[in-house]
Amino acid sequence: MSMQIQPFSFNNLCTGEPKRADLCLQKSLVPFSPLKDSVSFSGRQKDLLELPREEIFEKISQSINNKNLLGEGNEARVYKIAGTNYAFRHARIPDDRTNFTDYKKNLSFDINTDDKINHVVAKLGEGSAILRYLPGENCFVYNDKKELCNLPTDSYYNLYKQICFAKDNEMIFDCCETNIIYNPKDKSLTAIDFYKQDYGFPENVKPLSFIFSAIAPDKPLADNTLYKNLLGSLVNVILKEFEPGVKPAQNLGEIDINQLFRNFESYYKVEMPPQYEILRSKLITLQCLKLQDMLGQDVKNEINANIKVAKSIVNQILKKDNNSFLNHLKFGDFNYL
Repeated sequence: MSMQIQPFSFNNLCTGEPKRADLCLQKSLVPFSPLKDSVSFSGRQKDLLELPREEIFEKISQSINNKNLLGEGNEARVYKIAGTNYAFRHARIPDDRTNFTDYKKNLSFDINTDDKINHVVAKLGEGSAILRYLPGENCFVYNDKKELCNLPTDSYYNLYKQICFAKDNEMIFDCCETNIIYNPKDKSLTAIDFYKQDYGFPENVKPLSFIFSAIAPDKPLADNTLYKNLLGSLVNVILKEFEPGVKPAQNLGEIDINQLFRNFESYYKVEMPPQYEILRSKLITLQCLKLQDMLGQDVKNEINANIKVAKSIVNQILKKDNNSFLNHLKFGDFNYL
């Protein structure tokens, strides 16, 4: 199995964009969780990070073994800190020593936004850090691809907003199936690998197509409707962005509608019905209407009508809802919607 942990880039298994060749971890990784971590000493519950430094590093030291090894690469090894909801990123240094004296001295909880985006909770110097731990598996090793392509819309929407938030803070998601952690218990998707935007080589962030490329199965499947289901879910994410009164998570002009559809077409080779192009056209129309909405124009009715049509097309040709009202319309009727 192959998994990854921030802040490394995992190019070996990437199918999307952008790419960096930094690291590929070689074991199933379950990264970091925002849940409060507790350990017990003398019957009193304490968060790991509230313990004295000596106790923090004692637990880290005891966890540096193959049993707790989550993954390793050219830049670091990552270990689960036993009995906690944290992981330890142990950066490789020239002589590969475990320099706990320096770590104890350099331990810092002065965390900036970039660190938080990458799930860092404490920095130890020399590239080492304590990280939060997320339960789940990455999308590369998770076996049920049908489940990944049929999650609730909010699962994809929250991931989309996470990538957009990072982009607003000049952090770029390294698009890769190993860089998205799926928790089957709460159906959440969490990106775990972001790097700083290099304005010498600026990159255009395309969250929707990034997500599609990272989650869509690479190899052709007998059930190729999974690609349609995933596209339908991501179109529903777009429709949530276009609802009246909703502030989009990214600049309207940067919502990558056409790139998302091109990504879908590169996977799904079966000819789509005419409604497919109508759906794309409706999304572009809604993009323009949403701009008017944000400028204060009263286009609520037009937006809602177009969203209704778009959702019905999604249900008819992507999600296969036989109750869609569009099933009772003739193709020429779309001219009047």
